[in-house]
Amino acid sequence: MQITVGGQRIGIIGLSEAIEATKSLHQVNDIEIKKLLLDKIKAQNYVPDSRAEDYAQALLKAYKKAVGLPVDDYEEKSKGLIIKILGPGCYACEQLERDMKAILAEMNIAAEVVHVRDLNQIAEYGMVRTPSLVINKEIFLNGRSLPKSQLKKLLEERLG
Repeated sequence: MQITVGGQRIGIIGLSEAIEATKSLHQVNDIEIKKLLLDKIKAQNYVPDSRAEDYAQALLKAYKKAVGLPVDDYEEKSKGLIIKILGPGCYACEQLERDMKAILAEMNIAAEVVHVRDLNQIAEYGMVRTPSLVINKEIFLNGRSLPKSQLKKLLEERLG
């Protein structure tokens, strides 16, 4: 099975079994469920310590979907600016990512920049052409890139 961690699809060995084992313990506390799932997954998969909470949130989401509980989307609740570059990794997509990171650094703006390369995830946005730019779930560019100066202006307008 796969989960989405930080915009990336990641295959997890033993996820179905971990969900079933956790389900049988009848845990109701999200914190306990996350800990149990993460511990079970770490036994068979590498989970970087710096990303443990992101993995735990993604595991909890998978667990809730599997047992039919309402899913509270972690990404929607994360604070701040989330910029996604949608594209398989062509030159234009990579350049858009570099430009956005440079603009953010130049403007001293904290943001999470995620490059979504998985075509299935890109399709979820309704994109058929790349590169595309998504800022806090709002599509700003679809199938084209802009010069760095215009990207900066776009970001300034978005942030007010």
